[in-house]
Amino acid sequence: MLRSAMLTFRMHRFEVLLSAGLMALTAISAIVVQGHVIAANPPDECWAQNWRFDDQGILTPASRECRRLVEAFWPVAYEASFVTSPIAVAIPFVVGLLLGIPIVGRELELRTATLAWSLTGSRIRWLLVRFLPVLALALVGLVVVAWLVAEMARAAHPWNYLGPGRIPNLTELGSEGPTLVGRGIMALGIGLLAGAVAGRTLPALAGAAILCFALLFVGAPALQNVIVDRVAVWVEGSPELGGLPTLRSLRFGFRDSDGGFLSEEEVYGEDIDPRCVGCTYEEYERWINENLVRVEFAAPIESYPVFEAAETALTSGIGLACMVATVPIVVRRRPS
Repeated sequence: MLRSAMLTFRMHRFEVLLSAGLMALTAISAIVVQGHVIAANPPDECWAQNWRFDDQGILTPASRECRRLVEAFWPVAYEASFVTSPIAVAIPFVVGLLLGIPIVGRELELRTATLAWSLTGSRIRWLLVRFLPVLALALVGLVVVAWLVAEMARAAHPWNYLGPGRIPNLTELGSEGPTLVGRGIMALGIGLLAGAVAGRTLPALAGAAILCFALLFVGAPALQNVIVDRVAVWVEGSPELGGLPTLRSLRFGFRDSDGGFLSEEEVYGEDIDPRCVGCTYEEYERWINENLVRVEFAAPIESYPVFEAAETALTSGIGLACMVATVPIVVRRRPS
């Protein structure tokens, strides 16, 4: 296996070194930024004051020192947002395509595949010898990057961890943790298949990149919408009024003391509720807070692992399917 790995490295040293360098640079950046963020992080009490609301949903002012510390924290936290997006979002696709496309595509393009296949005897063994070391490199590198970026994001969002668990955000879903690794596996498989089909590196790179970004910007939101429809439940309260935050809200309304449901249009429509006839706008808002409970039809925080597992499984499955589909193409492929 070591001999095979060294052979793959010599043949694809540029792509291997570039991919390893990009992953190492991202990992180092995450470590450095995490150190800056931890050093600038205000005490937990300041975050508690920063997000504290009274019974009427009005933000209560924090102490002057806490305000100063929180305001000084935001520029440092911006460093983390730059590493998380777009770097952490792009790194699995860049690494996957760089490593996957040349494995078969370059051999066909340089017309060395026939000689290599004749010397090896088995095309499947030839493919595995070249692909498995690349797969191992990608997996190890992306797992390390995903873990470090997740730890950095944790440090950059300390208010998310003051309660019993994390308050995640679906916009961060693919930039850390197992979803980042799953996207890398998908890109690697698509790149491998594209190189075998096209037989040339540049056309394969263009086609695979278009497909990957279509899956990123169209497929991922579509998958999230499907999951939201399945896991959404009615949640009482709202973040503004001290209620539990949610992953994504579909719609909201109100429940009265009798358990009846009132839509947003019914409460905030042109006609003021007859139970508060003659109220001013401020009085009506106070009446709403005293007599109605806001409810949201939304994906609860507890459903975040469902989104994470579904995307990881789907992207990894796409990548593995492309890897398997490459085998018969290599077996039957004739160099042009």
